[in-house]
Amino acid sequence: MRRHAGLPRPRSAQEAQMDEHSIEYVGIVYVLPETRCFELHTTVHGAPATICGTVSQLLASQFSQYVPGAIGTVDPQQVALRPRRVEVLTREVHERHRAPRKVHLLTRIYDVEEQARPVPVPAV
Repeated sequence: MRRHAGLPRPRSAQEAQMDEHSIEYVGIVYVLPETRCFELHTTVHGAPATICGTVSQLLASQFSQYVPGAIGTVDPQQVALRPRRVEVLTREVHERHRAPRKVHLLTRIYDVEEQARPVPVPAV
């Protein structure tokens, strides 16, 4: 049997289709750096919501390398003290013969990045 070039290849039962999108939220973030997990308490469409997921590898390395006063590192205990603006990457996974599911990945914490970034000093 010959396949036509214009026809899509049939998907096997193991293949999955994924849709990705990033959304910014404002809320309180709790981080467990050892397990790379997070929990975000925020509001979605005016209703309280809790989003749980995994911390990105870059953000996890900033948590694990924390040294007081060091530039580019983040203290995980200070993150939950007040609401933060964060970016969460959401993947909607559609697998055959399974219900669609969402996987969340914490990619950025904006307020902490701005504090950790060095301030340029103008040359005189």
